Amino acid sequence: MDDWRPWMESPVHKGIEDGVEWRVMANDVFFAWQGYAQRHVWRNLTADDIAPLVDVYGGITYGPDRYGWIGFDTLQGNSSMIRLDGTDLDEPRRVLCARMGWPWVEPHKWTCDEVEAETRRMAACIAVNDTRL
Repeated sequence: MDDWRPWMESPVHKGIEDGVEWRVMANDVFFAWQGYAQRHVWRNLTADDIAPLVDVYGGITYGPDRYGWIGFDTLQGNSSMIRLDGTDLDEPRRVLCARMGWPWVEPHKWTCDEVEAETRRMAACIAVNDTRL
C-alpha cells in the first residue's frame, strides 16, 4: 500500500465475505470503530451510486476511493464516543444537546464484534448487488 492511506495497513480484523474483502479499523482520534469493504469495479462510482445498494449503519461515510474501498463509521449521533486518551465525550454531547434544544438519545456503545458483524453484512450486500452496476 502507499502513503495515501497508511491507516488501512493496521486493521483490527479483516477477512473476505462472499468474495468481498473487508476490514475493521479503529479511528485514530476517537475510540470509534469503522468498517470498510472493497470492490475494485466500484472505484469510479460515487457514494450516491452505491447508497441504494448498500444498507449499512449510518450509510456510506467513506468512498469509494481510488481502490474501490467504501466504509461506514460509528461516529453517528446515537453512538458513544471516547477519545483514545480515555476522555468520554458522551457528557459534553449531552450538555450540547441541552443547550441546543436537541433531544438526547442514549448513545450505543459499539463493540468491535458488532462492527465486524455490520462490516460483514455490508460486504455481503456488496456481493449481492455487484452485478447491478
